[in-house]
Amino acid sequence: MPRPTCKRRIAFQARTVYFKPAGIPLGAVQEVIIGHDEVEAMRLKNLLGYPQEEAANQMGISQPTFHRLVNAAHQKITDAIINSKALRIEGGNVTVYEEAPGPCRYRRHWGEGCVSADTAAEAATASRNAGNKTNEGGIPMKIAITSTDGTLDGMVDERFGRAKKIVIVDIDGNDQETVDNVQNVNAAQGAGIQTAQNIINAGAKAVISGHLGPNAFRVVSAAGIDVFAASKMTVREALDLYKNGKLSKLAGADVEGHW
Repeated sequence: MPRPTCKRRIAFQARTVYFKPAGIPLGAVQEVIIGHDEVEAMRLKNLLGYPQEEAANQMGISQPTFHRLVNAAHQKITDAIINSKALRIEGGNVTVYEEAPGPCRYRRHWGEGCVSADTAAEAATASRNAGNKTNEGGIPMKIAITSTDGTLDGMVDERFGRAKKIVIVDIDGNDQETVDNVQNVNAAQGAGIQTAQNIINAGAKAVISGHLGPNAFRVVSAAGIDVFAASKMTVREALDLYKNGKLSKLAGADVEGHW
């Protein structure tokens, strides 16, 4: 007798549970059954971009089990598409729980969870009570610059929320820190808000990037952080232009959300 499986934790239940190919009568189509646990594994891995270890932990299963769920789901979906079969979502030994929206539970560097733009802006406004630290020349001490590779000689990443790296430069002490922002690169939602919160937590008082969407701009503005535009130049060049007052300051978002 096979050993019973432990319940897999899921935080998502599909509203639509049946998909069929067009042009084939319902009575003539073959079905492929995919479990709710297999759908959840795909959601965490393929849509939200969780690392396998953290996704498995979230579902309360081992990494090999999680890997088998993802592989089984991919095989079933491939079978349905290639062989013109219907796909039904049902079954799976699961228990449903509520999670915070977005891929935030595995963040190790900054932040504790995804929040709305309203909540993030309120928190950012509260953080202004600490005041903006500046050096004697009136330039904020810490500058955050979105970067493609995390170096001063690499290019400025023009996508704020989904920037690959963030370079934090302390103007006063000439210290430099590179922060990996990869968890937001493939985020399904809230990338701009999360990156903005990360920059606030890092203590930056100015941001240099290519473009900001409305939610991200709202959060950084609420924290009293000035935003400057830099395009088609290295991080070092952007920093030098900023120090010399030659970068354009953004008065608002210059791209739509999810850019």
